[in-house]
Amino acid sequence: MRYFILTFTLLVAIQPHESSATSKLDEIFSLIKDRLNLASDVAAAKLKTCKVIEDLPREADILANVTSQGTTYGLTKEAVQTFYKAQMEANKVIQYNAVVQNAVTFNRNPTPDLAEIRTKITALDNKILPLVKPAVSELGDLYKTREGCLEAISKQVDPAQSDYFKTAFLRATTLFIETCLSPPICSTNPNLGLH
Repeated sequence: MRYFILTFTLLVAIQPHESSATSKLDEIFSLIKDRLNLASDVAAAKLKTCKVIEDLPREADILANVTSQGTTYGLTKEAVQTFYKAQMEANKVIQYNAVVQNAVTFNRNPTPDLAEIRTKITALDNKILPLVKPAVSELGDLYKTREGCLEAISKQVDPAQSDYFKTAFLRATTLFIETCLSPPICSTNPNLGLH
């Protein structure tokens, strides 16, 4: 019995303590999911208007804009570009899947307005960008082991979601996964320079 009480006490003591306020990490993960949830609407709008999913000139413009904004939040250009390239790739995973699996359904339903969807995405980006650095810092502060850090991210994956959505979410959270695999959390891999 004494051993059980000691073990329980130690387990409670090493668990990360969360405040009653929403953490920056939870907040950014929620916003990333909201952003991914718009990808099917983007796909439907692009399908109905015969626009390609891979729009490299638009992606370059978006990257240029978010990179200049990101540096005002203390992020390096490389960190912003890594993060937003992952967002774009994750959204394309959902868009390609949605187009292939739902082409007939998309043709029967009203077409979402691409400009309205993009306005929503921009609004989400404006909330996400200032959270990147604090969320990465929080991840490093709360989780001192690679396993604990990766487990915190895996708990954000909704098992009820489709496999392609889970894959897209993990791609969108690459910056956080890399943080778990970098010093000081994991001392054998190169640092991303965000801590």
